[in-house]
Amino acid sequence: MSTTLDAVGVREAKNRFSELTAQVNELGSTLVVLKNNKPWVTIHPADPEAASRRARLERFHSLTASIEQNVLHEPAWAADKSDRELLDEERMRRFG
Repeated sequence: MSTTLDAVGVREAKNRFSELTAQVNELGSTLVVLKNNKPWVTIHPADPEAASRRARLERFHSLTASIEQNVLHEPAWAADKSDRELLDEERMRRFG
């Protein structure tokens, strides 16, 4: 999952330059600036660590999405069972 920044117009880019460039550096993403609703310039991070940060962030988002998807298929928690009973059931389910 790639983190992208929405394209902005020249006026907005001028008014929010510091904020937008901080986001570009933090996310390691590029930002397209539009002039007359057409791509005009692209702002990208000059920091060599940005690509590494972006890759770590993408891996994190991927892992988070995977965990969230798996949670949807997990059985509901039974409040009337002890932790030991729940662990024993899970061990049996996974390892037989």
